[in-house]
Amino acid sequence: MKKRVVLMLMSVIALNSCYYAQQVIDDARESNLTDQANKKDGGGAYSNEKYKEGVYEAIKDVAKRPINKKVQFEEATLIIPENTKINEKLGACTSKRVGNKNYGLLYNELIPGMEEIAQKIIKANGFTKTCN
Repeated sequence: MKKRVVLMLMSVIALNSCYYAQQVIDDARESNLTDQANKKDGGGAYSNEKYKEGVYEAIKDVAKRPINKKVQFEEATLIIPENTKINEKLGACTSKRVGNKNYGLLYNELIPGMEEIAQKIIKANGFTKTCN
């Protein structure tokens, strides 16, 4: 009887340990993605004071570029500004030339210039607003 009780307790502890171990792994992944997003080529670069000026310069530069580069993103083919790429891991567009530096651009209507770029991409891809 004691063996069964001990085995049951050990099973419960093991199951709880698996849950917490998975939670720690998930938290580490999320933390890693956040760290990557805040680098200069990540979508959160605009919120990092170290890269803010470069990001705004990149936005101005990208806004002037023609929208003519076709890229595959998951199952869709998109047309984006030339000399940019999509960082699929972070879901950000990265400018490939601003003073030989790469800066991540994440759509946020509160960032000056991003709405203009977004509207050009929407028009080039023929997107229409179909949700109410």
